[in-house]
Amino acid sequence: LDQLYLKRIDDQIYLAEKLTFQILKQHLDASADILRGDIDASEFRQPIMTLLFLRRLSDQFVENAEKLEKKHPKEIAWNDADYHDFFIPEKARWKKIQDASENIGEVINKVSEIIEHENPSLVGVFTNTDYNDKKRFPDDTLLEMIEHFGKYNLANSNLENEDIFGQAYEHLLERFADSAGKTAGEFFTPREVVQLLVELLEPEDGDKICDPTCGSGGMLIWSAKFIKEKGGNPKNLVLHGQERNYGNFGMCRMNIILHGIQGTRIEHENVLKTPLLLDKSGGLLKYDKVIANYPFSQNWNEKDYASKDSWNRFQFGLPPKKKRADFAFIQHMHSILNDNGKAAIISSQGTLFRGDSEYKIR
Repeated sequence: LDQLYLKRIDDQIYLAEKLTFQILKQHLDASADILRGDIDASEFRQPIMTLLFLRRLSDQFVENAEKLEKKHPKEIAWNDADYHDFFIPEKARWKKIQDASENIGEVINKVSEIIEHENPSLVGVFTNTDYNDKKRFPDDTLLEMIEHFGKYNLANSNLENEDIFGQAYEHLLERFADSAGKTAGEFFTPREVVQLLVELLEPEDGDKICDPTCGSGGMLIWSAKFIKEKGGNPKNLVLHGQERNYGNFGMCRMNIILHGIQGTRIEHENVLKTPLLLDKSGGLLKYDKVIANYPFSQNWNEKDYASKDSWNRFQFGLPPKKKRADFAFIQHMHSILNDNGKAAIISSQGTLFRGDSEYKIR
């Protein structure tokens, strides 16, 4: 019986199995079929994960409030943000989206804005996509998506375990990486490669770890998993990242939350132009471990950096102008290591062989 839960549909009660990763995976794959034809497959992860997360936050808030109401006044249970991990006011709960019959994207946008306003830690997670763009998200498609995501209650008591959301996100990244082609590297590194880099770095309890081009945050998440599997406490880690792409930035923070990882700091900005992981004096924060899959052979103009870099990051030399910022990224990573720090970096083969200024830097 502990593997079963009661599910309410249209005021009828049904006995159902708890939601497993396998069921959730099939559910998300089916949602991708609904989106097919309106947007490219490489963009599916954003609306799918947004609706999943909106439903998840709302269901968990309601479940927690119902439990609180047994011990506290109703006003506290439903309206006191201090009693909830994420506060979801009534006008931003799933029912608000479910009851919408027109201008669905506008309703999703408004709900997203309210949730981010009430929960500063979620700023940028939902509002990085305009769901009111009817060419990309027509009302009939969104209505079908909302009906689809209305099938399962995603509160904790209905789940086999909370890890299924993190697994589901990884599944979506992996499934649609091929569709994204070369751009997939911006948000996805194959799990086996990430795992290898983490095992080479051997993170330890209490380490400060940074991924300065973090994409969807997979390397930081796997670092926390490594510590947990070794019997350590992931809460003792300091996990920092920076991401240039605003969509990836939001997805990264959603991914980290869905994996239940706490104490992270993710910044949004071009790390070469504007590093934001700084100490109180404005210097670069230093780390025990740095792990990254930076964007290969990215265009850049050294004049934009040579005179403006106050952090002395390019002490081995400036990479050639106009293109190939590889050694700019690598030198940034070198500059944020502490005296005993270690880095594991995925790089293009060209960095091993190209000549001129890159040869001198190497």
